[in-house]
Amino acid sequence: MDEAIDTDARLAAWADDVLTHLDAQARLDQELLVALGREPNLREETLTRMAEAVRAATLGMDAAGCAAAAGITERLLHNWQFLEPSFAAALSAATTLNRSHGHADEKPLPLTPVELRTLLTVIRAGAAVGAAAALVGVSRRRLDEARRRRPEVNALVLAARRARTPKSARRNGTSYGHGYRLLQVDGDPLTG
Repeated sequence: MDEAIDTDARLAAWADDVLTHLDAQARLDQELLVALGREPNLREETLTRMAEAVRAATLGMDAAGCAAAAGITERLLHNWQFLEPSFAAALSAATTLNRSHGHADEKPLPLTPVELRTLLTVIRAGAAVGAAAALVGVSRRRLDEARRRRPEVNALVLAARRARTPKSARRNGTSYGHGYRLLQVDGDPLTG
């Protein structure tokens, strides 16, 4: 019994450490801008988010998952596709690339790393596990299977739940508590 508790404690500590690394990675671009003496720029931010959406599509995520991976709403993703034909073509090409490398006779993976990272981010932002899975485009069955097969995945999901802002703070918070940042606007963010 003590061995199981020790293993659970080790997994929890490991999962907390992984989330700390994810936080550091998320702050990296901001820190690099500071090092360069530059302010955040709307054009670069938009292009970075577009690139994340294309990356997610290449790795097999659907529109909801691509939007979540890019940190935007699905509606904004669709607006970008409508307003920027080259972005729509890039997403389509990424989806085609993923399909061309797929194997129809193989069972799909329980989760991909990008799906797991996006899922953890959405859970930490306050979504319930089932809602987060739906938002990322992962079926609850796939998520539950991954959690059953891999204790590390379960530990990460539990750590993300522990790390999220309490509901009372989310309900009573101001818009400034939602992670908004000031960006410099240099013209049309899509054409720069």
